[in-house]
Amino acid sequence: MRWIEQRLLLTALPFQSADVAAFNLTREQCAKQVYVIAGDSTYGGADAIAFLLRKRGNRVLSKAITASGALGRAAYRWIAGHRSSLLVKIATKVLSYLNR
Repeated sequence: MRWIEQRLLLTALPFQSADVAAFNLTREQCAKQVYVIAGDSTYGGADAIAFLLRKRGNRVLSKAITASGALGRAAYRWIAGHRSSLLVKIATKVLSYLNR
């Protein structure tokens, strides 16, 4: 989220302290994936990431995630489920370095 926040004006709310019911979401849903609420639309998981990337100006990566369909959603679920793993931590550091 810090990488996205560097280029976008947004409010990131940790679900643990947010009133998620106000957004028609449950804590269980929010524990599994990230959500973006933009106007009347709600995006979850890979769709939320694609939306944020598109807004950030990373249109090619956004389109790649969207076009990958089920594969992109499966990859998102794997990364979300393994966010504390060494592999994901290294990938995050590499991406942060490349996007300076």
